[in-house]
Amino acid sequence: MKDSSKEVKELINHYKEKGIVFGKEINFIIKRIELSKENIEKEIFTCKNLYFTDKQAKDNEVRYVLYFIYTHKRGRQYVLTFRDNNIRIITAFPLGRRTIKKYKKKGLNI
Repeated sequence: MKDSSKEVKELINHYKEKGIVFGKEINFIIKRIELSKENIEKEIFTCKNLYFTDKQAKDNEVRYVLYFIYTHKRGRQYVLTFRDNNIRIITAFPLGRRTIKKYKKKGLNI
């Protein structure tokens, strides 16, 4: 798979001023990944721990799956797209040790 991290960083910088729109209920995402809305926005905008980005064509749009890896045991995955001049977070969920290990075995360069 090809890493699209550079492309998604450019798109995030381009759409940064317009803000982030959430595809699911914001409280559901906050509870699932245990992070506040401000910290989610900060993490997406800075891309500090972005390790790998997978580009997918789905439902007549381009989606980006962003893998943020903090340690070999912890990480987060965001699925986002750029629609209506906004960054739209479709979903987000935490990655644990087993999931990260499984993705490594599949060859996702994580």
